Amino acid sequence: MSELCSDEATIDCEGLSVRAINQAVRAAVSSGAAHVVLRRPLARHNLGVALPAGVRLTIDGSAGYYVAGLNDGATVEVHGSAGWGAAESMRDGTVVIDGDAGNAVAASIRAGTVVVRGHASTRAGIAMKGGALLVGGDVGPMAAFMMQKGILVVCGDAADGVADSMYAGTVYVGGRAPSLGADAVDEEFSAADRELVFGLLERWKVPAPASFRKLVAGRKLWNFQREDLHLWKSAL
Repeated sequence: MSELCSDEATIDCEGLSVRAINQAVRAAVSSGAAHVVLRRPLARHNLGVALPAGVRLTIDGSAGYYVAGLNDGATVEVHGSAGWGAAESMRDGTVVIDGDAGNAVAASIRAGTVVVRGHASTRAGIAMKGGALLVGGDVGPMAAFMMQKGILVVCGDAADGVADSMYAGTVYVGGRAPSLGADAVDEEFSAADRELVFGLLERWKVPAPASFRKLVAGRKLWNFQREDLHLWKSAL
């Protein structure tokens, strides 16, 4: 099932249940392995959930739903694509996906960095509460919906509703963003923004476009406006 080489463990996932795979990962870490490699993951769901700081997990292939969810400081690398909810509710750490990511990648993360070298589907970075999400390609509709803190960097295009109802945080789009979400407004892309964004992309070896558009919250949704009450009543 697994092979040990100094501080590295290799686990062959063929024929194993998700529970058995995750138990094998934790057993390897408990035995002193700092780096665990999963071979033939076959896009199984819920791999590498809630791993602690100091652990490095490499998934040699694509992963299914919720890979590296609840990450608590580990470094998780997916040498393929990932399904829905990758890195959901991550407290800290690093998740790198070489391919594409499904819906709601990096949802509700609090800290750390999530890198998607390909495209990300709908609601990338929804309800982020900190940290950074870097996407090398395009993002689907409603990226950064209800973001509360953190940054989303999109090197490609952003579909409709980007930054919708965002409370705080910053979204950088390198391609087209033809239809912004509610209360999303443009802000000047400053020298400090350039240093931050291009520094992150260089660090994670994500090809960068020539320039970026910066989106922030217009703050009109922060407080209830009495003049809007009649609109709500008429809709009932």
